[in-house]
Amino acid sequence: MKRGWQHILAPLPDYVRQFVKADFHWQKYLAIGIFLAISLFVNYRFEFETRFVNTTHFGDRFVRYILFYGFAYLTALALLRLTSSSWRNWRLPGFWWLLAAGVVIIAFSGSARGTYELARQWFGSANYLYQGRVMAELRGMLTTLLPLWLLWWTVRKHYDSFFGLTTNNLIIRPYLWLLAAMLPPIAVAATSPAFLQTYPMCRLYGAADYWQVPKGWLAAVYELAYASGFLSTELFFRGFLVIGLVRFLGKDTVLPMVCMYAFLHFEKPLGEAIGSIFGGYLLGIFAYYSGNIWGGVILHVGVAMLMEGAAWLAGTF
Repeated sequence: MKRGWQHILAPLPDYVRQFVKADFHWQKYLAIGIFLAISLFVNYRFEFETRFVNTTHFGDRFVRYILFYGFAYLTALALLRLTSSSWRNWRLPGFWWLLAAGVVIIAFSGSARGTYELARQWFGSANYLYQGRVMAELRGMLTTLLPLWLLWWTVRKHYDSFFGLTTNNLIIRPYLWLLAAMLPPIAVAATSPAFLQTYPMCRLYGAADYWQVPKGWLAAVYELAYASGFLSTELFFRGFLVIGLVRFLGKDTVLPMVCMYAFLHFEKPLGEAIGSIFGGYLLGIFAYYSGNIWGGVILHVGVAMLMEGAAWLAGTF
């Protein structure tokens, strides 16, 4: 049986086994674990991000998010420096300006607002909520993907692809099996009132009746926009922070990325923030060995669409 599931998921189990064997040192992992535990406690005990970072004024919010995400990454980097000797070219100036640019990009993405107000101005107050929601989902394409492409363009001679956005070494089957394994728990979750209060994410706000078009067309447009956000997320965290910085840090790109990824989820439910630590770790390993981000994209988009579909089948669409 063990050989069976390992064969089905190959090469992912080998990726994890090789990485843990090469990377695990109890002092390093303990230090990162304590840092994340303290960060989670402070954030959820005092609503830190909501009260002190995610402020109303854009300029103030932008600066605070730079400090917020910078703190997550640099603290993890310092802990690795203290507990591990496996360092490469982290002292090179190119690393620091590239990292600084990345922190600015993710802070800007987290600070950008105003899609509903823009939609109201463009489409009128009688019919703008659906458009604003779609624009909000597309925001990551403009605030994350486009700036990352401009950043990559300046250093492209050092990379074989746009931060892992390549089909080289792409293996789809094990990720599809992982998605299949998610079907039972998602089906169970779809029976929960709490789940159905959130999903489906798609909301039409009467736009289909207003425009006299089929609901399915508008739902498809929204779901495509919704999926694009996961591409932007994977491109930044697994593409830029892992594949993009691997020439400086080697395998030590993974744990700092995990810490920043956890901070990204600090306004989500606690369970989701904790889950992001383990999920980010595994996806980081997969990106590190495969050299592409598509495994994470498949899993992220696949789970999201399964949850949308489960809610739709539950009759809440």
